[in-house]
Amino acid sequence: MHMIKYLGRYITGAAILLTGILLIGCGRSSGGFRYDPLADGRAPMGAGAPVQADAPIGDQVLHVGDSITVSFQDLVNPVFPIDQAVKEDGSITLIYNQRFQAAGKTVNALEKEIHDRYVPRYFVNMTPTIKTAERFYSVGGEVKTPNRQVYSGRMTVVGAINTAGGFTDYARKSKIQVTRANGKTVKVNYDKALRDPKENLEIFPNDDVHVPKRIF
Repeated sequence: MHMIKYLGRYITGAAILLTGILLIGCGRSSGGFRYDPLADGRAPMGAGAPVQADAPIGDQVLHVGDSITVSFQDLVNPVFPIDQAVKEDGSITLIYNQRFQAAGKTVNALEKEIHDRYVPRYFVNMTPTIKTAERFYSVGGEVKTPNRQVYSGRMTVVGAINTAGGFTDYARKSKIQVTRANGKTVKVNYDKALRDPKENLEIFPNDDVHVPKRIF
């Protein structure tokens, strides 16, 4: 009789312990780290600011070196538009010597920040508008259509190769070289990039993607 009671308690305890382990495991898997290669805070080397993580698709993200025109509308006394390139520290300076961090932010977010800085402190009404000059990245080497490509939105190495028509038969896919606008280089393995989003490096304006030729 005592043996039966002991076994019953042992089985009940083991069941409770197993249930706890399963619940902990489920909690970890559901709340674990999920990697998004286009929202991980990466920025061009030297940009001075992370890319805005919640940038909606189609909303352009600004980078160091981008040439922009900021116009000020709905003013009683007109203000001339300001043409400026995003500085190495990621900033721009507008009227009344107001400095804004631009690199890593979307156009819409920066427009709102500019508005909130000037209204109502300087103006009763003012609507800022930001326009960017056309931007490019290059894909060359062993791709079917090597050329300069228009940067129209967020792009990765895999996507950049696709815009160039894919690889030739002689491409060395494991040693793709990405050269940033500031001269820094990064090597990318294409097959790894297909399997693991962490390896699918983001491409920025003025980047150069080069696919070398296989030795044999």
